[in-house]
Amino acid sequence: MKIAQNAVPAFRVQIVVRDSMSSDLLANALLRDGRCKAVAVTASHLLHALSTSETDLVVIGADLNLRSGSAFDLANSVSCAHPNTAVVMLLNHATRESVLSAFRSGARGVFSRQQPMVEFLDCVEHVRRGFIWAGREETNFLVEAFRSIPTPNLATAPDSPALTARELEVVQYAAKGKTNKVIAIEMGLSEHTVKNYLFRVFEKLGVSSRVELLFHLTIRGHTFN
Repeated sequence: MKIAQNAVPAFRVQIVVRDSMSSDLLANALLRDGRCKAVAVTASHLLHALSTSETDLVVIGADLNLRSGSAFDLANSVSCAHPNTAVVMLLNHATRESVLSAFRSGARGVFSRQQPMVEFLDCVEHVRRGFIWAGREETNFLVEAFRSIPTPNLATAPDSPALTARELEVVQYAAKGKTNKVIAIEMGLSEHTVKNYLFRVFEKLGVSSRVELLFHLTIRGHTFN
């Protein structure tokens, strides 16, 4: 007589990276775990695939060659449309800007291609279980970024100049990790004008980079969907 056992639902992963070979390598590594079902999809079909099939986690390569926007925009779209689907960003090289943009776009984990495959599997497993994943270098970038922010008292001083509606609009795009070029296209402005808006915002808020700007917004409780 056979005793029925409760089947553990397979963990479903969709992979969107720069080329088929990389997709296959990552999918095969995940498929070796019997609980995981991994498939590769193209960036243009990702949102449709998510709407037609249950997916627990998406791996997105930060260097995707997209017609419009960036891989961070794609991650943000996934996070907004499918909040229960976790996102892991795969970075070619971890920088402060890319790490912060990844998390700001809704990623629950960031992973650098310089790290070994076994650590990638750990990353997916941790994110699958609801944790946030960042390697040592990526964590150091986050800590350094926090340390570089002006103190909350100074940043929230009541006499700080208010942002204009146009400046706030640029900030909203920048907070989503969009580049100056993408912001310029979406707002119908030149890149030079966007740079000038950001420069004035930096001066008004007492910050010196996008990293400090985003953490400043986080401290003050701003969220941009």
